[in-house]
Amino acid sequence: MTVLDVRKLVLLREVGARGSIAAAAQALNYTRSAVSQQLSALESETGAALLDRGSKRAELTAAGRLLVAHTERVLAQLEAAEAQLLARDGKVTGELRVGVPLHEGPALLVPALNRLRARHPELRITLHGVDPDEGRQTVRLGRLDAVLASGYPQVPEPRVPGLYEEEVISDRIRLAIAPGHPLARSEGPRDLAEFAEQPWLLDRTSRLGQLVLHLCADAGFVPDIVSDIGDMQAVFGLVSLGWGVALVPDLVPERPGHPVARIALKRIRPIRRITLVVREGALDSPPVAALLPAVREAADELRRSSAVPIGHPTTDELHPLGADELCRGEADRHPRPAADESRLPAAEEPPRPTA
Repeated sequence: MTVLDVRKLVLLREVGARGSIAAAAQALNYTRSAVSQQLSALESETGAALLDRGSKRAELTAAGRLLVAHTERVLAQLEAAEAQLLARDGKVTGELRVGVPLHEGPALLVPALNRLRARHPELRITLHGVDPDEGRQTVRLGRLDAVLASGYPQVPEPRVPGLYEEEVISDRIRLAIAPGHPLARSEGPRDLAEFAEQPWLLDRTSRLGQLVLHLCADAGFVPDIVSDIGDMQAVFGLVSLGWGVALVPDLVPERPGHPVARIALKRIRPIRRITLVVREGALDSPPVAALLPAVREAADELRRSSAVPIGHPTTDELHPLGADELCRGEADRHPRPAADESRLPAAEEPPRPTA
């Protein structure tokens, strides 16, 4: 029986995630030729072609995808075994690498990490800025141990294998307009269609941008996009100066010195979920096991102290984009999820974390 080399399996997984042998080699600090030789050896050992080398990208074949799926489970079991060994003495030491999305991330994570550092002074915590759309893959590939990630219930996205996600907070998405806009002093929500003739600021490639495009289409118009900047602080600056309007989550802080007016939308209540993402195999590791309750406590404090309406979405807010009744119902038409349904991890039956 041939025993497959885990290191070669990791190389295959990395190539599949990054789309090229060169990118995988750079990420793992190998030469391109070394990665190529190792993958060729793995193909010889398995007797199957694992990469489609005929395409511009290094695409995995069906056999390659099957092997990577098994690799995810093997790596999770190995990491879980290591985590349980480390947890035997009850000490929380080592290093915890945490990905923080710029701008709104620190408001939630920094209080949690300060609490964690006070409880476990021997634990070294390092922060790393991440792109909101890339954080999950960074954790999956082992570059980080945890990350805050954003998701929009109306914009389905594929589950990233090997990850555990726990929703910690959610916030509404409202329309940001300049303080001098004619509707800035409006009382109550407004129809999105009222802003059909306004210039818009949004990044089409982001998940938030995809949500905005669908909401505008559902309201009967195509937004006139005058800026495709994805940085929220830049967006707030432009909105404040009257360059355009934008849909932004409530927990994203405004740019200092650039006030905006935020207006709720009539008949629709788009929301954003913020989740803490860790690897399934790391749930029992002392640093991650200590991080989860600290983040929950910080989220509860933020929820109590926040002036904006945040919390869990109603059933109406979870309809996927394209449905005729997209987010159109009022909260009293459907019951809120039961308490044990308030967490929405990516896996269907995720393991329960150790507090």
